[in-house]
Amino acid sequence: WYQRRVRASDYFVVGTAYLNEDESEPKLGRLLVYRWDGAHLRQMAVTEVMGGVNCVTEVCGKILAGVNNKVTVYEFKEDEGLKVECKYHNTLMALYLRARGRFILVGDLLRSMALLVYRQLEGRLEDIAKDYRANWMTQVEILDDETFLGAEHCHNLFVCVKVVEEDRKMLPFAGLYHLGENVNVFREGSLVLQNPSGAPSLVHKTILYGSASGAIGIIGCIEKDLFDLLHQIQESLASVVTSIGCIPHARWREFQNDLQKAPSMGFIDGDLIEKFLDLPRTEMAKICTEVYYDFDGTGMKRQGTVDDMIKLIEDLARIH
Repeated sequence: WYQRRVRASDYFVVGTAYLNEDESEPKLGRLLVYRWDGAHLRQMAVTEVMGGVNCVTEVCGKILAGVNNKVTVYEFKEDEGLKVECKYHNTLMALYLRARGRFILVGDLLRSMALLVYRQLEGRLEDIAKDYRANWMTQVEILDDETFLGAEHCHNLFVCVKVVEEDRKMLPFAGLYHLGENVNVFREGSLVLQNPSGAPSLVHKTILYGSASGAIGIIGCIEKDLFDLLHQIQESLASVVTSIGCIPHARWREFQNDLQKAPSMGFIDGDLIEKFLDLPRTEMAKICTEVYYDFDGTGMKRQGTVDDMIKLIEDLARIH
């Protein structure tokens, strides 16, 4: 379901499915629109759909629903109810939808992610880029117009970027990471008050995730210079900090599923970075000897001190 506020009323859109033990997947479902005016909840429209409604969101003021293997745009008017405007059929099972402006990210049961655009004047959905690898998706999220986050069934996270090569538009990997949690929800947001002091933030955007085991975590977007610094610290810490079971850090975080295996890239392990604060000061000093970064915000890099690193990591830790 999703909620939208129009004038003084809140509208709730709910998708359902009829479950039958003899069917491998639902063949019928319903899409319902309710209005809440502050005192009463009133059903405004209902329509039957050919399949179970897996997900519902909004695009350009219209209702967007994933119904079995179809992505459908509905127009809703109080005096006319729900009307189908257009459909997109090139999915195995449209499980997850995210919209940003007129762009739509589809998370498929097996076919990873696809990026669509809603041509409102023409009344159609068009695919503009795809990840052609097979990934069993458990959730998707849009980071910006060019970057997209996905979680898959082997407890991995990955990031794709939109790339155009001749006539083929693809979503190649820009980040790979084994999280070790079965992520089933992403939400843009924060666990704490952002920038209470008004100082510039090291993290520009944060995505919360929830997992099937009940874990809650946070993913932050950072600049390349800071990423390079933290990656260097991460490599140093991985050789100093002993993990549970003595599993090498690089091996634990490598992306691996039923079809592919690759080293982790594009992600920083925040839990490992924060272990810097638990090291003896002599170990901290050894790690800082090769660290150069713009710690003062002047645009000039200099060698970092232990106090510089402690302050930087403590600032990063404040996002949770």
